[in-house]
Amino acid sequence: MRGKKRAKCAKRPVDRIATARSASTLRFYGDEFVFDTLSGMLYRINPTASLILRSLQGGTRPERLADEIQERFGISRSAALRDVELLRNDLAGIEALDRFAP
Repeated sequence: MRGKKRAKCAKRPVDRIATARSASTLRFYGDEFVFDTLSGMLYRINPTASLILRSLQGGTRPERLADEIQERFGISRSAALRDVELLRNDLAGIEALDRFAP
C-alpha cells in the first residue's frame, strides 16, 4: 500500500440534491414576489401560487394542496385542482419541480 494515494471521497450528487431540498431556496416578499436563491431568478406570483409554494416548502403533500386552496379561497374543487396543476406545469417548465417534491 506504500506509494498509493488514497482517493478522497467526493460528495455524491444525490447528497447535494437532498441538501438542496432540505434547505429553503425561496425568499418570499409578501404574496406577490418570490426570489429563488438557487437560480437567482425573481418571480411575480399570485396569492394562489404563493400559498402553493409556501405549502410545498413547508412539507405539504401535493395531494393536499387542492384542499388547502379550496379552504382558503372558497373555490370549487375542480378550480383548485386546475390551479395546482397549472403551477406544477410552470415549475416543471423551469425545471424547479424536483426541488419541491416531498
